[in-house]
Amino acid sequence: MDIPYTVTARKDTGLYNAKVGIWLFLASEVMLFGGLFSGYVFLRVYADFPWPERALPVVPGLINTFILIGSSVTIVFAWAALKMRKWRQFQVFMIITLLCAGLFMVLKGIEYKAKWSHQAVRMKDFVVIEGHTHKATIDNTGHIHHYHPDGEHGEKGHAAIGDEANGMILVAAEGDSHGEEGHHSDEGLTQSEPFEFNRVVFKADSVTVDLEKFYDPVIRDLMKQAQDQGKSIVLTGDLYGRSTHEVDEELLASKGDLLSLGMLKKLRAVHLDAKAHNAAIKTKQNRKAWAQLRGSLPKDQKGAPSYKIKGDLVLDEEFNKFLVSAPSSVRFEIMDAAEEGAEMAAASATFVLKPREVREGAESSSLRDGTLLEGELDAKHSQIEMAADAIDFRFVAQRAVEKGIDPEVAIQNTWLIKNNPEVKELWAEHKSHIDKLAKELEKHGFDKNGKPKQFPTDTERYRMGWQELVNMGEGKEVMGVFSGFAGPNHKKDYAKHFPEIVVPREETNLESKFTPRWNNYYAIYFLITGLHGLHVIGGALVLGHFLFCGKKMYLNNPERLANRVEVGGCSGTSLTLSGSSFSQFFT
Repeated sequence: MDIPYTVTARKDTGLYNAKVGIWLFLASEVMLFGGLFSGYVFLRVYADFPWPERALPVVPGLINTFILIGSSVTIVFAWAALKMRKWRQFQVFMIITLLCAGLFMVLKGIEYKAKWSHQAVRMKDFVVIEGHTHKATIDNTGHIHHYHPDGEHGEKGHAAIGDEANGMILVAAEGDSHGEEGHHSDEGLTQSEPFEFNRVVFKADSVTVDLEKFYDPVIRDLMKQAQDQGKSIVLTGDLYGRSTHEVDEELLASKGDLLSLGMLKKLRAVHLDAKAHNAAIKTKQNRKAWAQLRGSLPKDQKGAPSYKIKGDLVLDEEFNKFLVSAPSSVRFEIMDAAEEGAEMAAASATFVLKPREVREGAESSSLRDGTLLEGELDAKHSQIEMAADAIDFRFVAQRAVEKGIDPEVAIQNTWLIKNNPEVKELWAEHKSHIDKLAKELEKHGFDKNGKPKQFPTDTERYRMGWQELVNMGEGKEVMGVFSGFAGPNHKKDYAKHFPEIVVPREETNLESKFTPRWNNYYAIYFLITGLHGLHVIGGALVLGHFLFCGKKMYLNNPERLANRVEVGGCSGTSLTLSGSSFSQFFT
């Protein structure tokens, strides 16, 4: 039986099935994105932190808006070409539509990449620093080097952190060669691949692995870092255990055995079997005890709740002899790798760890899988070193006002102003610019209370953005429309104006890239724009199917294909409107 109104419309409504379906789909989209927009509004209105303003670059959003509008026009032209039975024109306009979708996603990818590489740090006194972290490498002796891809230090140079204190950080030698396996300096040291200078550096002399929680990639990373430094992670003592009381205790691993995933998985299997065996014995022990207790109660107390009589429970100690033991964690020590037959000596290895994967301490650090490193935190080399392209004191000012303190006094007492003369000088210059701006705005008059009708906003007053930093001091740079196309421009001409800031980890409250982890603004930004991007991809796949696989339908029933393209066009037009609103909403 044929389904009616799949091609021709009903005479009373003028609609066919697919058009009704797409309108229902669009209604669900209104509810979905309406809810998300409402959530955004409430998050912004009731935010307990300074909401980002003018945080996103305008140009990519503007271009993408015109791209979406253009795609909605070309899809209408493609539909009209089908109505006029012009297949070749339909192909041309459909290809343009798909190219628009591809260009939209490319620009969105550029925006996302810029945010995912942009570092932000909120200090314990609520100063927010934004910028790009420097790169570093670690060599096979455990020393850390600044990494300069061009073998240059730039006009401002990069002072090596801690090199005067203990020589641990060295400036990478110029002319380093970049091989497939690493970077080899002129001194013959093998260096690791570059990593960002926001890592936690811990010098460990022992590693304790939780057999239930250990995560293969974490263990592999520790083994690789130790191996790259010529170190071995070896077992500190013999391990014995058994999985059931029916077998004898056996040697599971010997002192001096190298750490391996195979060993850990074997030990974990024995531990879990022993744990399950002990749980079964305990269950039998409790069941017997409860049965005896219930049987000994008078008739009028047999239905008493368990919590009232559990104090009279007596466990049969005979069951305890069936319990078995197996290690739940394993301790390893770091040794210098020795040649075969030679005795290994105790040593330490320098582990470079991502901040989100470790909870660091002065003498021990716990990784995300429960692995414990014991030794010494290298606090000096665990600092965050970055070229700052924005410094934001709005949060400091907000907290100061809440406490009845003058914001200017609170800002002067922040760690950054006290410890970085360059930032202190930039802040003084910024305040002079704001004072001039306030004077200029006074020409618009005063209200009845004698206050200016127009005055600098908190963002203008308490935040130094990258364009302002570039135009401060000597050698102001000329910035065009496309300067900082997707975010702050860290090219040489601009980067020389960005202050070099080193933030001690103990002064850091939160660090993150510009991802959902940073704040609610970016969480909902990525959610809404990500959903929109998925819609664009889905629409492009459907329209691409019509373009590359629709010729047979066109030859058999061109009106049916025209209806399908019309439905796709309705969806594309709605996404154009939503995409334009997204651009305006977040910028």
